[in-house]
Amino acid sequence: MNKCRERTLLLNNQKRFLNLGSYSELRLLLVLVIILFCQILFAQADSLQTKKFTGSGELTPLPDTLDKAMRIAEQKKNPDLFYNLGVEFFSRGEIGMANLYFLKALNINSAHSPARTNLELSIHYSPDADLYPEQLFLVQVLFKVLNYLSVNRLAILGLVFLFLSALALCWLLFYNPEKERALPILTLTFCLVLCVSAYVTLGIKLHHQQHNRSAVVIPRETELLSPANNNVIQKVHSGLIVKIVQDNGNYYVVRLPDNQIGRLPKEVVRKVI
Repeated sequence: MNKCRERTLLLNNQKRFLNLGSYSELRLLLVLVIILFCQILFAQADSLQTKKFTGSGELTPLPDTLDKAMRIAEQKKNPDLFYNLGVEFFSRGEIGMANLYFLKALNINSAHSPARTNLELSIHYSPDADLYPEQLFLVQVLFKVLNYLSVNRLAILGLVFLFLSALALCWLLFYNPEKERALPILTLTFCLVLCVSAYVTLGIKLHHQQHNRSAVVIPRETELLSPANNNVIQKVHSGLIVKIVQDNGNYYVVRLPDNQIGRLPKEVVRKVI
């Protein structure tokens, strides 16, 4: 009888353990995990670190020649180096090259706020500022959120939601069968949706990063030609950001910010990648 009673008590204890009692331990674990990963997310340094150039986003001294600085920046693929070059070219009045290097920095790290601020300032005072259409407020908010979620941050978010999905699945599997399972099912679905959304957005950002079709007009002034003939549509200026639509011999067919299509000679345009 004593052995049977001990076995029954042992089985009851095991059931209590599997049912996780009031689930206070699981809730505490979830809170601790969320706090830990949030700290990692917001403290994430999106820039690569080198000995000479820190990831602070501040301007650091350039090497002796711009050519050497440009070679180092292309080798390191560091957004801070590209940003420094952009500031240097901007101080020299070379707006086209400045915008090009700001875009290079943002292509690697979309959350690089100094590069974005300087690029927006350059566009605002550009002679072609009217070609950039004003976006709706909600669209601006959406783009700000997407810009803040850089590739590194999206990767971390994906791992966070994947881990939370695993915890939610364990919660559902060991949930008391006598209770309603709506809460763990809802939690698992919510975490899975966020996880999939993070990785889909990450994939889109990586594709855009590797196939960026943006380019910048370099000369102070050049003529935009019609796609069908050599008629001049209008004159465009240094720093104008365009999208390359097609490679057409000695010309690029480009799309302007206002969606107008035209042709520009290849020698007046520099691609971001």
